[in-house]
Amino acid sequence: MTHAAHHGLLRCDHHDVRPGLRYVTLTGEADLATADQLERDLGRLLAPAWVVHLALDLTLLRYLDCAALAVLVAVRQAASANSQKVTISAAGGTPQRVLALTGVGQLFGYPPPAVVSVPSTRYERMPPSLRQASLRFAS
Repeated sequence: MTHAAHHGLLRCDHHDVRPGLRYVTLTGEADLATADQLERDLGRLLAPAWVVHLALDLTLLRYLDCAALAVLVAVRQAASANSQKVTISAAGGTPQRVLALTGVGQLFGYPPPAVVSVPSTRYERMPPSLRQASLRFAS
């Protein structure tokens, strides 16, 4: 079931993925004008005792300023005090740059660790330039 809170410039949609995990998509602008709303909405979404993890998707967020960033950090701290976790699962554009430049993204586990592919054969471990050369000699 998907729910939405929409108050002008910021929209907060959520759905419960599985027991304990609530996925939240923020849309619009998170700034000084919407910071109080953001704090209320995220606090409300964390209120049920069964919610242990709030995963935030910021890909549809057009703007994120320091006031909204401070709210995210405060919500994370409050959640942690209640044995809950708040993470950022995705971000793009300005929010992604703000998270990277400030280093705050790391507090939320963002960006997620990259999946490292381990080559399974000697050929795959070979640098691409040598692969091309070996193909030419093989034919």
